[in-house]
Amino acid sequence: MAKKRKISLLDAWLRNRAAQPKKAEKLKLWPQQLAYLRDPELVSSLAQQNVKMAHLLSPTGTNVFRRFTPESLAECERLKAEEDAEEAQRKAQNIEIPEEELPKPSKDLEVGKSLPFYYGDPPPELLNIPLEELDPYYKSKKTFIVISKGNTINRYVFTGIYTFEALIKVLSRGFCVGSFTFLRDPWNWLDFMVISMAYITEFVDLGNVSALRTFRVLRALKTITVIPGLKTIVGALIQSVKKLGDVMILTVFCLAVFALIGLQLFMGNLRQKCVLWPPRSINDTEDTNSTFNFESFLSSQEVYYYLPGSADPLLCGNSSDAGKCPEGYICMKAGRNPNYGYTSYDNFGWAFLALFRLMTQDFWENLFQLTLRAAGKTYMIFFVVIIFLGSFYLINLILAVVAMAYAEQNEATIAEAKEKEEEYALIMEQIKKQSEASMLSHCVLLFT
Repeated sequence: MAKKRKISLLDAWLRNRAAQPKKAEKLKLWPQQLAYLRDPELVSSLAQQNVKMAHLLSPTGTNVFRRFTPESLAECERLKAEEDAEEAQRKAQNIEIPEEELPKPSKDLEVGKSLPFYYGDPPPELLNIPLEELDPYYKSKKTFIVISKGNTINRYVFTGIYTFEALIKVLSRGFCVGSFTFLRDPWNWLDFMVISMAYITEFVDLGNVSALRTFRVLRALKTITVIPGLKTIVGALIQSVKKLGDVMILTVFCLAVFALIGLQLFMGNLRQKCVLWPPRSINDTEDTNSTFNFESFLSSQEVYYYLPGSADPLLCGNSSDAGKCPEGYICMKAGRNPNYGYTSYDNFGWAFLALFRLMTQDFWENLFQLTLRAAGKTYMIFFVVIIFLGSFYLINLILAVVAMAYAEQNEATIAEAKEKEEEYALIMEQIKKQSEASMLSHCVLLFT
């Protein structure tokens, strides 16, 4: 029996693609359909569409991997010029193309994805070097791709631009020695870090460093220096951080005071649970000399009372207005605190975290209900004070400081723009006076 030869996914895809024209030859059309297809206008429009679609179809096979050279850049510029000319022609003729019909990037060739199988494996000598674009959408975008180990696609346009920009700044201003060099500007620290991480993560094998690639997202922060309004907002945030020191000290002090009060009032209360009593082990045994291990009894989860669908035992309290236990259970301090032990007032740290949770109103109603059931409804006053003072006053005070910093930064920006206008007007006036003086001297020389 002949052994079957295994074929790759690429071979199977090519065979399936070659079989499509044969299937098309077997199709039969009605005379009306033939007449419609032979219409000259339809044939002309279809031919134009085929020409356009040919540019949008991705090539296949390993022969498409070509190094990015100056000739490649010239071809990108030529295609860009053609694209601009077509767009200008459409604008002149008032032709608008719907957004859904515009060319879009191939989803199979997005950055970070693996190279589709129908391209095959690129030659080893073409890995980690600039290559011509595979996606027709980017042919005119002046970009290039780099296929790293594992056939991962990486597209570079901003990294190349940022690298060129950084090199120009370093050559013109110097790197770090001097008052006005490249690294003396804090905004350039971001550029240097992003560019360095981009090249390190791509061309150096550091193992599992995918988390470091998240630093590329910081490249979007470069737009801050370009957009004046955004720069004002960021400047206001930076200034507000400096001014928030006193407000943060006040906030932490208030939280610490209320955490100490909560520690004194509610320490250990959230461990009070409804426990089965008397224990079944005592009722069932007839041996009066047998010992009863009370600690192991309290550590057993089976002796606690649970409400249906609840993950934690029912809390209770011994005060008159606290929660009561059902018949057959008594309120005792046992086991861990609610929410897997993360909600408590047993020490200053947990109490501080609980008060911070109240101030930020992060699921605070659960903490409120647990505490009132274990301690009593009288302590509702404690939570009212925390919510009003912490959540409404301190949080709004922080927002007020940010708003004041933004207003000051905005005024500074307006004053700077006004100062530049006055300086420009003064320079123009001086130029006008100099030109008048030169004209007057020229006239004097003519008459003399």
